[in-house]
Amino acid sequence: MHSDDVARLEPGHQREISEGLHARFAEQFGRRADGVWFAPGRANLNGEHVDFHGGRCLPMALAHGTYVAAAPREDGLLRLRTLDPGLDDGIQTVSIAAIDALVRADAGEGSAGEVPPITDVHSIVPGVTSGWTHYVAGTLWALQQLGAELPELAVRQGFGADLLISSTLPIGGGLSSSAALECSAMLAFVALATPLGEQNPGPALGAALDDALRARLAAACMRAEVEVVGAGTGGLDQTVSLRGRADHLVSLDCRNFSVEHRPTSRLLGEHTFLAIDTQQAHWLGDGQFDDRRADSEAAMRLLGADQLRDVLPESPHLGDVDAGLARFDTLTGGAEAIEGRRTSACRRRLRHALTEMLRSEQLDRILGDEKLEPGAGAQQVGHILDAGHASMRDDAQVSFPAADAIVESARAAGALGARLIGGGFGGSVLVLVPRSREDDVVQAVHRMCVEQSFTAPRFLHVEPSAAARPVG
Repeated sequence: MHSDDVARLEPGHQREISEGLHARFAEQFGRRADGVWFAPGRANLNGEHVDFHGGRCLPMALAHGTYVAAAPREDGLLRLRTLDPGLDDGIQTVSIAAIDALVRADAGEGSAGEVPPITDVHSIVPGVTSGWTHYVAGTLWALQQLGAELPELAVRQGFGADLLISSTLPIGGGLSSSAALECSAMLAFVALATPLGEQNPGPALGAALDDALRARLAAACMRAEVEVVGAGTGGLDQTVSLRGRADHLVSLDCRNFSVEHRPTSRLLGEHTFLAIDTQQAHWLGDGQFDDRRADSEAAMRLLGADQLRDVLPESPHLGDVDAGLARFDTLTGGAEAIEGRRTSACRRRLRHALTEMLRSEQLDRILGDEKLEPGAGAQQVGHILDAGHASMRDDAQVSFPAADAIVESARAAGALGARLIGGGFGGSVLVLVPRSREDDVVQAVHRMCVEQSFTAPRFLHVEPSAAARPVG
């Protein structure tokens, strides 16, 4: 990139970031951190708005992610501070006992009157989004629930922690900064509060966390986001952050959360992925994401399916999608609404989900073809990316003008395909581009955004990377 005006977000050097966090932690809390833990963000090649429907998703872990430096406390409190200038408001204090009481009350297991009185402690209420601290506090709460089932992950009584957080991900950029925060905090809590952490100190914890345990931790992080934060996510982001692999895509079957790792060499060759942060932050807790999910779930119930993946056969084709939509039309009988939701909106969400699941299966077959020469599938994958963006725009209806213009500009400058990724309503565009044209695409997109008065985007080179781990 030749222009000084183009913003490039680099992942940084982990050792330098870890050493810097240790120093800042000592300044902030007056003692040494016990360690630093890292969890990556993600870019999703395909599979948006289908993880909670049992569809296949094809994400990759990024070199960019979130770092947590931490040391234990024994008073049941979390003291949290982020170094992100847009979020930092000094040390925030959260009572884990209050969270547990509130979650139980929200689930009908008690009343709000049972919540311990809180004066100078920042409290959170499940289902009401009011801060990034929810993600961290909810993660410890979810680990406590998991530890009741798995003795090696049992959280000792009264555990709390001081945490200092830094991220190389754009917050709200649709690259799963929230899941990276949950997963890095989760590893810190496992290391500091559980028998597994005591028996495997420092870097040994990474090796001790086999895939089965990582899957359980990912499910706990998902529970934190759903039950404490109040976002209706389906586990895609947490899974790739904790179970990704360098130089591989994760082929995640969300029916049972089984994982296969597909090498990116079959796809990339002389091509690369580029993520373009529109700098229009997305936020899944504001109700729009849940509204789209509710539309698709109304269609699912009309079709009599437990999950929308059941509407399609094991190896689906376009005709199967058409058949599912035709059945929906027959069952609605021309009614303007189903379950109080507009029939036309429910049909669009259904069409997005079914075609997105079809695209995922097509991509998985391409990536799983061991006879495929490096880069041989890039052109076909580019077309699937384009179709995915059109579906996010027209059927899921979660795109926005800047993203649409960036997709068009990238394609005109030589990209093979581009699409909005993440939950939508802001976030990032993923681009597949020949390495020889990457700078052309960057310059063209930047120039277009300036000319059309969009916020100047930021560019991240996407390098499929390893899963969450201790780093210092």
